[in-house]
Amino acid sequence: MKTQKQNKWMTVAYLAVIFVVSFFMTVLAVACIAKDFTVFSNYKVYMPLSIMVFCILSTLYFYIDKLDDDTLECISKLKKCLICYSAIFISVLVSCILYSYFTPGAIVTSSVTMMVTVLINRKLGIFSTFVSIGVMLAIVMTSTYVLDIENYNIDMIGGLLISLIMCLFMTFLVGKEYSRLRLTWGTILIALATTPLAGLYSILGHGISFETIGNAILDRLIGSMLAVAIFIVFLPLYENIFAVWTNFKLAEVCSPSQPLLKELKEKAPGTYNHCVNVANLVESCAIAIDLNPYMARACAYFHDVGKINHPEYFTENQKDGHNPHDDLIPEVSVNMITGHVKDGVEILKKHHMPETVIRAAYEHHGDATVSYFYIKAQSITEEQLSNYTYRYNANKPSTKYSALVMICDMCEAIVRAKPPADEDGLKAIVDNVINSKMKEGQFDECMLTVKDFAIIKETICEVAMATMHKRIDYDKAKERR
Repeated sequence: MKTQKQNKWMTVAYLAVIFVVSFFMTVLAVACIAKDFTVFSNYKVYMPLSIMVFCILSTLYFYIDKLDDDTLECISKLKKCLICYSAIFISVLVSCILYSYFTPGAIVTSSVTMMVTVLINRKLGIFSTFVSIGVMLAIVMTSTYVLDIENYNIDMIGGLLISLIMCLFMTFLVGKEYSRLRLTWGTILIALATTPLAGLYSILGHGISFETIGNAILDRLIGSMLAVAIFIVFLPLYENIFAVWTNFKLAEVCSPSQPLLKELKEKAPGTYNHCVNVANLVESCAIAIDLNPYMARACAYFHDVGKINHPEYFTENQKDGHNPHDDLIPEVSVNMITGHVKDGVEILKKHHMPETVIRAAYEHHGDATVSYFYIKAQSITEEQLSNYTYRYNANKPSTKYSALVMICDMCEAIVRAKPPADEDGLKAIVDNVINSKMKEGQFDECMLTVKDFAIIKETICEVAMATMHKRIDYDKAKERR
């Protein structure tokens, strides 16, 4: 009951803030349209209009609160609201300034579509677009009729309708694999494709006139280019202010020039090479089961970053055949091995990495037993040892990304240590890894389905087989000559 009361008070608080946003947006927009900031005193105009805008914006809040759960990343309701409402605020004010001072048909609503879709998800991007267009219609039509401003409503309505069509196409463009350049050119091309509609609407509203048709087409291009400019300028600010990890930002994190990756390569080259191989497997599996490949690659790249602190205690980094564990008792060796999980979390938090990546570093071994040192300890004592001391003190995978890293990490290590003779041998290794982890209950909390596991097995075998291809023995070829 207490929780329900808290939720009600939180809803009231959100709606109060939305009303304040509606009020200021309406007053500033009407002032821009009227070209007169004395309109602040005309409460008969902006108060009813503020209530109308508040009602439209409130639908967006209730959509976020009740219906929007289609996001891979854990973005809070507050972040979603701030992103959506600030993007709409900027879009409406810029469009009103263009409407009043420059050209009535140039609309920058598509900046809302791009921003919300890239930062959160496609469905919310579409809904936010409808909301921003509804706000624009309410503000422009009501204020121009009430204040007897020169009427450009036909051009504005046409611009908004064409902008809506363009925005719907853009949501599918953003939904594909995209880069900043591809997104920019894609938006411009969509704008060019919709310019005939602008010309047709101009003919219907003003008759056949090359001047009005040209102006309508030019308005569409100006609005589209300005929307792209707003998106490019504000996206990095949104990424940093709201700590949202877009594909653009994840691609930068996975770049070889990233300082943490460079440090891993210098201090633990064997671990770095292992992480790159695991990343190839994890990324392919993520694509196959419809996860974000950028986030998957980031999780794999940094899952063993904790080994930077003591690289010499891990086999892949040992040189000259010297193994420090030969001089240690099993209990100490286990502490050195399992410590890389905690060290990795601390390092990733220090570098402000995504929560999903930190989870993968913490959970990629689950609470499994370090079998080698447990068996070694058991062999030097006659008592039956508990395996509690020889386990990773961490959580089981709680995300699909963590589970993918766990599977691919083990498969890569086993295949590297003892390469299978053929594809059947590889399939047996992958099956054994997944089945053994299932029996331990490591996948109980990660929401992977039976179908997902089947796809993961097939994908790992395909990718791993490609790396196991045979090479020509050049020495034998020379002998034959």
